[in-house]
Amino acid sequence: MKKIMLVFITILIVALLVSCNQANSNIDETATSSAISESKTVLTENTDIGETEKITDIESSETTELIEDNTVINEPLPNKSIEIRSIDSLNEMKEIMTCDDETQWNQYIESISDSGIQSKDDLLAFVKLVDALPQISILDGNITWICFSHNISEDTGKETNVLYVTTEAANGDWTRMEYILSVTNVSGKISEEKKAIGKNTLLTSSVKSSDGKLTLHIETRSPHKSGEGTMIQWVGEAKGIFTRIYYYTSNPDDVNTGNLFGNIQIK
Repeated sequence: MKKIMLVFITILIVALLVSCNQANSNIDETATSSAISESKTVLTENTDIGETEKITDIESSETTELIEDNTVINEPLPNKSIEIRSIDSLNEMKEIMTCDDETQWNQYIESISDSGIQSKDDLLAFVKLVDALPQISILDGNITWICFSHNISEDTGKETNVLYVTTEAANGDWTRMEYILSVTNVSGKISEEKKAIGKNTLLTSSVKSSDGKLTLHIETRSPHKSGEGTMIQWVGEAKGIFTRIYYYTSNPDDVNTGNLFGNIQIK
C-alpha cells in the first residue's frame, strides 16, 4: 500500500512540474510577442529617428531606413513656394517656434511675408521639411539660399515639389542640392536619366557615401555657360529621394567623385 501511495505521489509531483514549466513558457512567449508588438507600434506611430532605432534588434536596419525615408517624403509639404537667403533666417524661424506669444508670432510672420510664408502653418511645414531632408555637405562654405518650389503644371495638372539648398565658398565655388520630392518612382526616374545620358556619364559604376545613404549613378562635366569654371552635375538618390547635385568650381581637377562622396556621411 505504501509503495502504491509513493508511486502516486511521485506521478503527482511530476505532473505539477510539467504544468508549471508549460505555464512559464507561455508567459515568456506572451511577453516576447508583446514586446515585438509594442516596438512595431512605436515604429509606426513615431517619426523620430531615435524611436525607429528601437526596432533594430527585432527587424533589419534596412526596414528602419525605409521607414525613415518614407517619413521624409510623406510629411505634409508647404502648399506654396517659400525661400530664405541664409542659415540665420532658418535659425530665427526655429527660435520663434519656441515662443508661446501669439502677438509676437503674428509680428514675425508679417516681417518675413516676402519669403512666401503667410501663416504659422507655412513656417512650421517649411522648417520641418528642411530639417527632415538629407544634409549633404561637400563644400566648406555658407548656405546662401534655401527654397521650396511648389508648382502645378498648366499642361498636365501635376504638382512639382523641389527643395533647393545652395552653399557658396569663399573662393567663389558653389553647390546646389536639388531634392525632387514629387518623383515617387525614383528607380524608374534614374533609369530614364541614365538612358538619356548614355555614354556621356563619367561614372562606370555607382558611387556611395560612406554610410550608404547616398548613391550617385550619373556624373557629367561641362564648361560653365559664363565661360569660366566647370559645372559638375551628379544624379542619384539620397535616403530614397531623387536628387541632383550641381557643383560649380574653378578647379575641376581637384574634384574626385569617389574621394569626395566616399568619405562623407549623410545627416
